[in-house]
Amino acid sequence: MLKLLVVVLFIVTVVSLSSAAFFLIKDTGTDKRCIKSLTFRVISASLLLSIVAWGLSSGRLVSKAPWEQHIVRPANIQK
Repeated sequence: MLKLLVVVLFIVTVVSLSSAAFFLIKDTGTDKRCIKSLTFRVISASLLLSIVAWGLSSGRLVSKAPWEQHIVRPANIQK
């Protein structure tokens, strides 16, 4: 459930950024749609960052990156 929330928030952030770029190009300067879209992006990105940090600290999200796996060496092998 938490992974789904992270993916949805990431997609919302990217869509908001894309809409802000569109509004920046198409608006003539009278609307505040670009500012509202960028504000929404900052809020969604902050929420995404806090959820990922909470998930990692609580153990609900785990990293399976190969560089973070601990190497277990047998005791009888000498260097």
